Amino acid sequence: MNRMAIVGSLWGDEGKGKVVNYFSDKYEWVVRFSGGSNAGHTIYYNEKKYVNHLLPCIKPNNDSKSFLGAGMVIDLEQLVSELEDYEKEFKGYGSRVYIDPEAFLVLPWHKEEDGFLEDMRREPIGTTKRGIGPAYTDKSSREGIKLYHLFDKETLKERLLDNYHLKKNKYNEKFSLSADEMLYYLLNLKDKLLNLKVNFTSAIDMVSIFRNTSVLFEGAQGVLLDLDFGTYPFVTSGSCMAHGVSSVGFSTFELDNVMAVLKAYTTRVGAGPFPTEEEGELAEKIRQKGNEFGATTGRPRRVGWMDLPALRYAKIRSGYTDFVMTKADVLNGFEKIKVCTAYKCGDEIIEVPSTSFDFFRAEPIYEELPGWEDTHSINFLKYITYIEEKIGIPIDYISYGPKTYEMESKSDMIMNLK
Repeated sequence: MNRMAIVGSLWGDEGKGKVVNYFSDKYEWVVRFSGGSNAGHTIYYNEKKYVNHLLPCIKPNNDSKSFLGAGMVIDLEQLVSELEDYEKEFKGYGSRVYIDPEAFLVLPWHKEEDGFLEDMRREPIGTTKRGIGPAYTDKSSREGIKLYHLFDKETLKERLLDNYHLKKNKYNEKFSLSADEMLYYLLNLKDKLLNLKVNFTSAIDMVSIFRNTSVLFEGAQGVLLDLDFGTYPFVTSGSCMAHGVSSVGFSTFELDNVMAVLKAYTTRVGAGPFPTEEEGELAEKIRQKGNEFGATTGRPRRVGWMDLPALRYAKIRSGYTDFVMTKADVLNGFEKIKVCTAYKCGDEIIEVPSTSFDFFRAEPIYEELPGWEDTHSINFLKYITYIEEKIGIPIDYISYGPKTYEMESKSDMIMNLK
């Protein structure tokens, strides 16, 4: 059975939601394996826009099902809100959603902590303040709340009392909810999920099903935001690479392919190194034309040119086998397109960063390519062929707009060249 992972090629915001949505009806299961509500995956159905922060990007009207894995940190209030929005238009949607009880929860306390910490830092990281970092911190320090704790009221109460005591002493701050209030807040959300017919099923119980059917694994953010291999400390707090499928009981060796979503240019949200960043009029033109504002935060994205050294690094880290290129139409009409082919790091010229620290000291070396009028121009084909040759990975699909259907295979694009 076919198993594919879709991940962000660089710093996220490449359009994974649309790409997952495009392929989802070919798979029985779409599995989100990492991250939390700091990810925003945008899809369109019947001309209506949906932004999934937690739900996998299945098509609302087909038979595929969703699974939220234990590698995630889940904000139950956000999840209920997303489910209720879908349930209004697609009755029975909740029954197609399965959640691993081993998943950790993002509590309102974590969001408040996120704000406290960001305000305390000498150099803010630029978090979304969705509580993701503090939730993963609690997970690592063994203070967290798992979804299955909601089904044992006494154990949940004890853990919340311990958690609140620690946080109150640590920050010397007043949190908005007491431990008792948090208890009933969580139990109320659990009841809402049960009323929506959501399934609570362990990956242990699902793994035999997954191994005998088709599964599409949906990643969050992008490889250069990965906690281990991204531009630390300007990263997220979980796995952004295909290796995150291990949280659902799989190995990357069991994947048939790892599809990386790649923009025709590069963007980044928040602080941290960005070697090909452009500023001024050119950046603003691309930002406005590409609607480069965060789906989760609304923050304007930083904008830059295609970065081949970063792609080579990410390819090795996450084992890409295929690319989908998005937003190629945003560069329509540019006379010249710049591509970063290597970095100057001190006295050394490198084509592949050895560590994520190289991104902090990189000076981009550019090559200029001719621009194109539209994505059916020969110069656009030359552009994607150039990238394929330099990275060693095929660009199989081209996305040319925000709607799910606005995508075509490279072979179809070639057939329609002008």
